[in-house]
Amino acid sequence: MTDTAAQTLPDTAGELRSLPFPWWTVLLTGLCAVALGLAVLIWPDLSLRIMAALTGVWLLLSGLVRIIVAFLPTGGGVGRHLLSGVVGLLSLVAGLFCVRNLVTGLAVLAVVFAATWILSGLALVPAAVAAHGAQRAVLVVVVVISIAAGTVFVITPTLSLGALVLMTGIGSLVVGLAEVVLAFYLRGVRQ
Repeated sequence: MTDTAAQTLPDTAGELRSLPFPWWTVLLTGLCAVALGLAVLIWPDLSLRIMAALTGVWLLLSGLVRIIVAFLPTGGGVGRHLLSGVVGLLSLVAGLFCVRNLVTGLAVLAVVFAATWILSGLALVPAAVAAHGAQRAVLVVVVVISIAAGTVFVITPTLSLGALVLMTGIGSLVVGLAEVVLAFYLRGVRQ
């Protein structure tokens, strides 16, 4: 390597030594991620049930908050308060169904993922239309993938949720193992 190339490369070891957190915190988060990944892969049905229950609890809490907000004097019009109350009531009822019946919770979870991806893709359409060149191409690809992923969740929710659990487990394992390796590297660099 030439002297000028060596001068332009950052001093990675020096930067790692100056990080404001101890190496063992990276090790702990990595081990937690590995444990989560293993748990999700070993007990995929339990993981889906927990996700469904958490979806139900989230819907219950968000419904209660929206109902409370509907009665608070926030300066919005009557229509806004009424809409907040109606959405809150619907969320509350959906949350009750999810908590009472986890199969319903799984269906709601699939619908939430599907709606999120489809709406995210549709929200990017105006940006894709306004963009030019390579940026437009990238945005169109993201729009198509997002809408396709949401559509797959609508068509095959059980298979999609299974794939989501598998991806979560594998992703947690990979990230966790990378953090463990990084932690030991940080430990070696700082000594």
